[in-house]
Amino acid sequence: MSKRPFTAQLPRTPEYGDEILIRGKLKSDARNFSVNFCLPRPAQVPDGQSPPHIAYHFRTIFHDDGSSAVIHNWKNSVWQAETVEENYWMVDRNEKFTLIFRFHEEVFKVFAEDTQHTPDYEFGHQLPVEAITLIELWDDIEYVEEIAFKYRNADR
Repeated sequence: MSKRPFTAQLPRTPEYGDEILIRGKLKSDARNFSVNFCLPRPAQVPDGQSPPHIAYHFRTIFHDDGSSAVIHNWKNSVWQAETVEENYWMVDRNEKFTLIFRFHEEVFKVFAEDTQHTPDYEFGHQLPVEAITLIELWDDIEYVEEIAFKYRNADR
């Protein structure tokens, strides 16, 4: 597991309809993978430590028996109650993956591979979307191929 996350600063304040696309590959023996949508990190919180305010925590856990689960969570100084669902986005850890996170008015919508289908997962907002400034990728990532920020046209 990595001691430091892969981080990317959002180039602007997110709005409803915006998307963040992540392409990469997990390690073939991955046990955990998580994506955090973070509010600003206070100066006293060092890099490599989870920030105190995470608007959305998307985590996939791979168990020894071959089963796996997706956990949705958020953090307001302390971790809140988890929502656990079946993992059906990551079938083969040896293959590259694409995840798209879309900001909606009341929920985060998560799509595997593309957005031409209903969301694979949804999680309600607990902290303001417009306060998110940073995305972190933690744990058993072999590499990150691409992170793309897709912003809707504000003039629409």
